[in-house]
Amino acid sequence: MIYIREQPPLIELGSGAVALDSIWLEQCLEEAASAAGYPEWPAADVARSVTAFLLSQRTPQPFSFEGFTAAVQNVLKGIGYDEVAPHFLRDGMEVRYSLLEIADEVPAGFELGLFRACGDLCRRLLSSGVVTRICMDDLRPAVKRILSRSHWCPSCETLANELVSFLRATLCEISNSRPLTFSIR
Repeated sequence: MIYIREQPPLIELGSGAVALDSIWLEQCLEEAASAAGYPEWPAADVARSVTAFLLSQRTPQPFSFEGFTAAVQNVLKGIGYDEVAPHFLRDGMEVRYSLLEIADEVPAGFELGLFRACGDLCRRLLSSGVVTRICMDDLRPAVKRILSRSHWCPSCETLANELVSFLRATLCEISNSRPLTFSIR
């Protein structure tokens, strides 16, 4: 027997699209349930139901953010959680991105390429108008990768500090005083 794995639904984000992450969806559903007064809630089961519904609605085009949130809210209402639906992604969307993935696309030693790729990513994410939280992971591995180092050294520390400063400045400039939470690890 051959098993062909379903690809997760895509959500349009700025000029690109991101794949729906089941862990992220579960966390968002837990936040919505908590805001609606459900301290204990079957978020994993509901996330599977939502994902199954979205897969059944599969179109060749990614879901718009509005279409995605409306679909999730309709599923929540359909399974009897009407009071949770309005709390889903009420405050915008969180996006997690691995700096190591960005560094893997840039030739080793090309630090300016890393800065350019990170700046382009920030512009793309914020152009959607729905991202309110950005979390970038893998700072240390990305810096070591771009500098071709196996151990952390002073030049790694310098580049990491410069990259963090650059990302903060870029996000402040692009966000135009819109509320934005940014973390980097």
